[in-house]
Amino acid sequence: MSKPAIEKLARSLADAWRNATTTPLPPLAEAAATREDAYRVQDRLADLLGEPIAGWKVGAAVKAVQILEGHDGPIVGRLFAPRVYTSPANVPAARYDGYKIECEAAFRFVEAVPARAQPYTRYELAPKIAFHPGVEIAGSRYAAEGAPRKAATADAIADNGGGGAYVVSANGIADWAGIDFERLAIDAHLDDGTALEPIAPELRRDPVDILVETVNDISARGYGFRAGDLLSTGTLTVPRPMRRGRSLTAHFGRHGSVSFRMD
Repeated sequence: MSKPAIEKLARSLADAWRNATTTPLPPLAEAAATREDAYRVQDRLADLLGEPIAGWKVGAAVKAVQILEGHDGPIVGRLFAPRVYTSPANVPAARYDGYKIECEAAFRFVEAVPARAQPYTRYELAPKIAFHPGVEIAGSRYAAEGAPRKAATADAIADNGGGGAYVVSANGIADWAGIDFERLAIDAHLDDGTALEPIAPELRRDPVDILVETVNDISARGYGFRAGDLLSTGTLTVPRPMRRGRSLTAHFGRHGSVSFRMD
């Protein structure tokens, strides 16, 4: 992908992020064809948007999800600080009305984890993180109508991993080792009583394993984590649209909760 093509696509996506609008899905000749090109677009998008980074997110980190959704690997994106909200929160519907919500396991780094050539191990990273319940508000900047083709993995990566906003619990759990994340029950309801359905067991993995893989993936691209940064490890509930005027409360067993209203 040429530099002018990267610049054109990154600018169109940055404008859509900045103005809460959409941009046409580019034809194949103008789109990122590889994961490497897609991350170049994403990096440039972040530069153009100019918002501070509060951490990172990953989707499709489970092989079964990749097969189900037609992805060729995990999809990593940034968490932009102005779009991260602490529970209980009010999230602006003008930006995110109709985006999909997903309960997720997030981790906050209590120590810096700089980029390095040698991969990190779970043993190294475990003491450096605290667990936080979280909810991703995910969307796409590509226009749904009139698309010339179906969006691919590289398109989602270029669009900052299909992110939007994020709501995270105020308090984290440093002593998380005893939590059975793969069986963690989540009771999440909208204010009209609609429940968020847990994803199937075969679509779940230990989120700490996902964190280790994602840290190493990001580190290989030259990015590290500062103390205080977040990393969200993918959905635990079936995504569903969130509309203006609705509110959500999600209890992660006895390990905390997240709530917000979309106003």
